[in-house]
Amino acid sequence: MTSSDGFKDALRVVFDSQILNYGDYNLVYAANERNGGHGKESQGGHPPKYYVVGYRWQPAEIVVAPFNAGTLTAGGNPTEINMTNLSHAFELPNGDYEVGTSTGKTFRFGVSPLGEMPCDEEERTVDQRDDHKDFTAFMSAFVDMS
Repeated sequence: MTSSDGFKDALRVVFDSQILNYGDYNLVYAANERNGGHGKESQGGHPPKYYVVGYRWQPAEIVVAPFNAGTLTAGGNPTEINMTNLSHAFELPNGDYEVGTSTGKTFRFGVSPLGEMPCDEEERTVDQRDDHKDFTAFMSAFVDMS
């Protein structure tokens, strides 16, 4: 099992390598487990989606950066979502979030206080209890602004 601090450090590297002003953002680990299950492809052939979500209060913005579970490397282009391109943001009944851009990109993800990412090699867990409280407050405000 990868340590929480080691997992956080790896996610920070994934985010920092893709974002210019990376120091301006708080980071959380997010997952869309409904796309698949436990690091394996779902019946529909869609693997789960894993993200490093960077957020900042001023100006209000999130950056969704997909990453590859097995290698902890960038898994696609990060997407910045702020008040200039936000089409919608809401909390789903299960506590996950959906955010979308005016260009049609939509992301669904959940953020847990103890984020677990099962994969074939090893299970990774990140303790983000303090960050989770701040992120939940941020998303509540972000949803209200949308």
